[in-house]
Amino acid sequence: MSPADHGDIWSLCGDPTQHLLQGYKDGVSISPDMPRTGEAIDVQVNGRLASDVTGGKVTIQLNIMNMIKINKDLDLCNVLRSDVMQADCPIPSGDVTLNAKAFIPKELPKLPLKGDVRISDQNGNTVTCISLDFKLH
Repeated sequence: MSPADHGDIWSLCGDPTQHLLQGYKDGVSISPDMPRTGEAIDVQVNGRLASDVTGGKVTIQLNIMNMIKINKDLDLCNVLRSDVMQADCPIPSGDVTLNAKAFIPKELPKLPLKGDVRISDQNGNTVTCISLDFKLH
């Protein structure tokens, strides 16, 4: 995928040509198109991973109308093993499909949400990074 590839509510962040996971054309999907509170959001990335990922972290930086800030660093292997992804470490190089499903609490205000979700490997290299920009419904 090139840096110009994006969806209605997402784009790749940083320099996508430097990501270890190079998404295939139309290799990223986020559904539903309009995320709603009280429902799940599904993210799928299909691509080619340049090197084995044996560990790392998931960095979540989200802002809801700049009033509510969510900043979290999570262990990548723990996230992979969780109900969110149902996968495991290591992730071998080559063709990969990453799936994530997360529930959006109904208590969140229905306001604009912006931010990045970055996956880094055991050496701090960016595996992939997705910027989100949408209004919760």
